[in-house]
Amino acid sequence: MYFEYLLFESVALSGNASFALFQRRRRRMQKSKRRAVILSVMLVAALCGAVGSIGFTCQKRTDSPIIARVGRAVLTLDDVYERIPPEYSDRISREQKINYVKQWIDTELLYQEALRQNIHRETEIRERLNEMRRDLLSAEIISRNSFAAGKYTVSEDAVRAHYEEHRDSFVRETDVIKSLEIVVDDLKTAWNVRNQVTHDNFLDLAVRYSTAPVQDPRSLPYVPVNLLPPAVADVVVAIKVNGTTAPIEVDGAFHIIRVLDKQEAGTTCSLEEVREDIISTLSTEAQKRHMEDLLSNLRLKVDHEFHFDRIPDLAPARDEGPS
Repeated sequence: MYFEYLLFESVALSGNASFALFQRRRRRMQKSKRRAVILSVMLVAALCGAVGSIGFTCQKRTDSPIIARVGRAVLTLDDVYERIPPEYSDRISREQKINYVKQWIDTELLYQEALRQNIHRETEIRERLNEMRRDLLSAEIISRNSFAAGKYTVSEDAVRAHYEEHRDSFVRETDVIKSLEIVVDDLKTAWNVRNQVTHDNFLDLAVRYSTAPVQDPRSLPYVPVNLLPPAVADVVVAIKVNGTTAPIEVDGAFHIIRVLDKQEAGTTCSLEEVREDIISTLSTEAQKRHMEDLLSNLRLKVDHEFHFDRIPDLAPARDEGPS
């Protein structure tokens, strides 16, 4: 499922900026583990108890239509849907499912060829399969003993206490701005709207005229100035808080911006700015405590020993033989 997850994640993120980052990470992983595909399919075979039979994979009787077949291995429509991570179930297109099926066929071809060549019987491969099996099952026991994020609630008191205790660490690294904007398609409309702006009607005008979604001012985030389009950044840095810009053209649209707040680099973030980070930190700490409790119980139940004193400070010199 891990490799299927990677495949569907790449499919779901395609076309986004995040896809490039994902691809770079995946290439690094592939470079460091050149045999990952062969080992993963070997592991599937090992877990299914079918390593010794060429061309046979785990199958179950089903009425679901067969989408692809390689030798005796089949992929059904139900299989495809079952392997889509739940968070992507409503985002995967037909073309992306077809790409997944093509990837399954390629992997199955490699798998069956590896079996034909008896790669799974090689000592090194068997050792790696055992290591992968151990890692997989260890990860699964962690997963089954982890509490879901939605089931663990961080109290407001805990969030505030953490914020106060670590206030000095919540420092802005760059200048930030909080703003509301009106976006229109042409300059004439932009100036018509700008000329109507008063101190207290900007939000009403945004709802009435803006072609872009209008955010609730109470939930607007601070945005680093250096991430704004240059044409916008150059103007807003000179505008005072509660000031409004003239129309600014960006990518063929015209933006009228009301500056709600500014904060300089080095100032302390508000609680709302770091709330999600604090919740994530506290949840992670709670999860670590939960896992340490699990391991402590296992240490008490299972006979085990260790001899750290037998580990030398330096590795023994290798005998490289005559030069």
